[in-house]
Amino acid sequence: IMVAGVNGAGKTTSIGKLTRHLADAGATVLLAAADTFRAAAREQLAVWAGRNQVEIISQQGADPSAVAFDAVAAGRSRRMDVVLVDTAGRLPTQKHLMEELTKIRRVVTKADITAPHEVLLVIDGNTGQNALAQVKAFDEAIQLTGLVVTKLDGTAKGGVLAAIAREKPVPVYFIGVGEKLEDLQTFSAREFAQALLGS
Repeated sequence: IMVAGVNGAGKTTSIGKLTRHLADAGATVLLAAADTFRAAAREQLAVWAGRNQVEIISQQGADPSAVAFDAVAAGRSRRMDVVLVDTAGRLPTQKHLMEELTKIRRVVTKADITAPHEVLLVIDGNTGQNALAQVKAFDEAIQLTGLVVTKLDGTAKGGVLAAIAREKPVPVYFIGVGEKLEDLQTFSAREFAQALLGS
């Protein structure tokens, strides 16, 4: 599973919560710290690995694609169920960084011809129409398979999901509704629509 998103959307935190979700379902998980240039990103992911008691592949200053490749190869050799690849936060307008994402996706496929099996974009539920632009740009670069929508615990109701569903229908897999490890919920379109309409 490759995970992307802009800085501040809650990507690394969502990976930590997703790791717990998968582990609770009985899956073995390996984390890949492919955000190699921001030391804090690797440290943050290592904290989540510790909390969830899972292994992490991390290399300071290494090429992000190389870390992703090594992690997928290690995941296969260790017979892990899931390898979660954390990528560097970026804006869709940062062309060189978006190209790096495309490269990571290509390299992951070299490590496992069937991978990545999922390509998730983490978006902030409070972002509004900018979230739609993010979905379009990231989908063009790395062919998204699903969304994780964070920060739906605030006053904003995530109405942008209606616009995304209409213009760029990428399925919403999970929503983040708080800071705790268990605050990642499987998305229910019916419940969301009822909450949105206040019924």
